[in-house]
Amino acid sequence: HRIWNLTMVTCTITPLAPLDWDDDLPEVTIERAGSAYLAYESHLYGLRDFLHGSSFYGNADGGDQAGDGSGEGAGKKKKEYDLLTISDRKLKKLNYYQVLARKLPLHASTEEIRKAYHKACLKYHPDKTGRGEEDEVFLLVKKAFDTLSDPVKRRSYDSTVDFDESIPAEGVKAEDFYKEYGPVFERNLRFASFNDPARHAKADKPSPTKKKGKGKGKNKGGNKKKEWTSCPPFGDDGSSLDDVHAFYDFWTHFESWRDFTLAAEKETEHDLDSADCRDEKRWMKQEVDRKMKKLKREEMARINLLVERAMAADPRLRREKERKIREKKEKEDAKRRAEEEKAERERVEREKAEAQAAKAKAVEESKKKDAKKIKEQQKKQLRKAKQLFRKLTMAAYQSANPNDGSVSDSAVWDDLEGMNDDIELLCDKLDAMELTSLNDLLGGAEAVSEDRGPGDKVNVAALADVKQCAVETAAGAERQSLLKIQQRNANRQAADEKAREAKAARAAKPWTKEELAALAKAVKKYPAGGANRWESIALFINNLCKQQDPRGKEECIAQFNKVTSSPSPAAAPGGKEDDAGKSAEAGDEWTDAQDAALQDMLRKYPASMDKNERWSKIAEGVEGKSKKQCVGRFKAIREAVKGKK
Repeated sequence: HRIWNLTMVTCTITPLAPLDWDDDLPEVTIERAGSAYLAYESHLYGLRDFLHGSSFYGNADGGDQAGDGSGEGAGKKKKEYDLLTISDRKLKKLNYYQVLARKLPLHASTEEIRKAYHKACLKYHPDKTGRGEEDEVFLLVKKAFDTLSDPVKRRSYDSTVDFDESIPAEGVKAEDFYKEYGPVFERNLRFASFNDPARHAKADKPSPTKKKGKGKGKNKGGNKKKEWTSCPPFGDDGSSLDDVHAFYDFWTHFESWRDFTLAAEKETEHDLDSADCRDEKRWMKQEVDRKMKKLKREEMARINLLVERAMAADPRLRREKERKIREKKEKEDAKRRAEEEKAERERVEREKAEAQAAKAKAVEESKKKDAKKIKEQQKKQLRKAKQLFRKLTMAAYQSANPNDGSVSDSAVWDDLEGMNDDIELLCDKLDAMELTSLNDLLGGAEAVSEDRGPGDKVNVAALADVKQCAVETAAGAERQSLLKIQQRNANRQAADEKAREAKAARAAKPWTKEELAALAKAVKKYPAGGANRWESIALFINNLCKQQDPRGKEECIAQFNKVTSSPSPAAAPGGKEDDAGKSAEAGDEWTDAQDAALQDMLRKYPASMDKNERWSKIAEGVEGKSKKQCVGRFKAIREAVKGKK
């Protein structure tokens, strides 16, 4: 009954004009009836065979059902064929069922075939027709009965009679799919295993009782092969995917009962009954079997091709395939995005790690360079400290001992060689800081500077401490004398730091006019080249001004350089120190920007212009200065240049 689900019916709905119905029409219950509805109910509830009413049960002319024709759908009775009067051409086109009876269906039972044969014999027997035993019509009737009465021969005959083996071509449109493929699957369902006529014939016969043998009746195999009892519905566009897959699963594993024995005998032209001997019959049987297998393979290939084309054109499977492709692509895109994000994170982390490693490497290299630089500086400081230490000790030794070669009673070393041994020992054992401490104790670098005489500032008394440090160093004992020297140097450095701070505080204090005038007088009184010139200038200023916080020589030198470095008319580095006070009193200070502006204006307005007009233009270009100030500044610069020459 499910075969009817394979047919798709296309309906065309034509809208009608609205009718003016009354609102108070009565409701009427209509009972369903008619041959079409009864046929539908029979198929729906399985009251009829699944092929009942189809062309499979009809004759070549699409005749009525077997029997007396009184059943539903019987319609008008058709006249039986008269095999004696029809032409030979039409006679050859009749199948065996039509030869026996025009209304004899393909599913006719053995009893119905026998009855039809008896009726045909009463009509076509030679005794009735008088045409003799070799009458072709009677021989055809006899052959039809012999074939249809034998289950094996009938099975072979039914496999080839009235069957269309064509299948739809490729490229069927989606809207035509159900209309094209539905009838094709319906036709081929005729040869399904559960519709095998021989199988139904065996089921009708009572099976003999068999004794149960040992080990018989058991399933020795593994997975039991699925046995289909019906075909799943072909469905329509709204069918579920499970139903669609079930339908194609049935046809993918389709088992056909179709027998190609007669077709093989016909193509090979071998009649087993007409064989002359057993060997010839065996040979014919082998040839027929080989041809049968070939036709069977072609049949299954045709079914497989039908299924493949249907699955390729099925819009339901296409939608499912597109959905799977879309989901697969989405998964691949998601996976690709995840991989790209992971690669990006790894790249960022790798670059970060590389940057950190490069930074650490740069820091390490910088530390190495700094360490190397510090080490080189320490070596340089140690080398300078050793050189200074040798100079200071030699200067102190020469100051302590006269140049006549005699050694004084208060000499620390008996001879110069002994002193050199101790000095080299200390240079070899002491570090830069320790040697610097001894150098500071001896007077420092100022004690042996070139502008001083040898031994002017060298602390000769410190030689005893140097000697004691050398003795302790040679003995390998703790150098207490060096520690004391370092302590004294630290105290002196602290005192010097305080003095520098006080000096800085004094330097921050501005110079008064009285101090500037005293500076100008002192510079004139104590000209350059004299001994202790700046100490005398500082003493003169302090005595003249009588301040509570006296000025030092460094302050005096700094103030003098400040006044002379400013190229003003009142102060020139050419030696006119007496005008320094006047320049300070004038308070005419020029900034760097004003000097640059003055030079630009001098270049812009050459001396060939009128004098008054030129300096007026120059004064306009120098912000904050008058024409007189610009002229005075120009003269001061000119005098300074001449003084340098």
